[in-house]
Amino acid sequence: MRRWTRKFMRDESLMAAYAKGDAIAFDELYARHKHAVFQFLRRQCPSVQVCEELVQDTWLAVIHGAPNYQPTAQFRTWLYRMAHNRLVDHWRRFGSSSNVLFEELSDALAVLPDTTTREIELDDLLLQLEQLPQEQVETLLLKTAGFSHTEIADITSTKPETVKSRLRYATQRLRVSMGVAS
Repeated sequence: MRRWTRKFMRDESLMAAYAKGDAIAFDELYARHKHAVFQFLRRQCPSVQVCEELVQDTWLAVIHGAPNYQPTAQFRTWLYRMAHNRLVDHWRRFGSSSNVLFEELSDALAVLPDTTTREIELDDLLLQLEQLPQEQVETLLLKTAGFSHTEIADITSTKPETVKSRLRYATQRLRVSMGVAS
């Protein structure tokens, strides 16, 4: 199969091709998702070095998991589940940090229901996000990355109702702490 035809393949098909030994299919998957996975982990990890290790561990998990990959969900959901698991393992070993980094905080504002929140200073939002429980921050990050409630539930090993609750509590706390009327 020619390299350029892989550009038009779905992620799930690329993963299946990689599982059958097509290394170029992996290269395409990596190129498509490397930055997004890094950003997802970086926003929750205060150390660039630790983040890079978690990203590497995530892609190694993809490589090792390829023979058993079953496309029961989107590849992206499966990939973020791998990243989430690596992050949780890190938190268990070393503790979670309240220093959540956001380089693109304006995306997080889109999750908040009131458009007046867009006027809030990003520094203020960062300070308020640091006060939220890690699970709520992660749920907000996944939502801003475009995942549905069901996909977030799959990634975080929770129920969709839990995801909705975390989003609701997080947005309520942010709105109250930042003085935005309900």
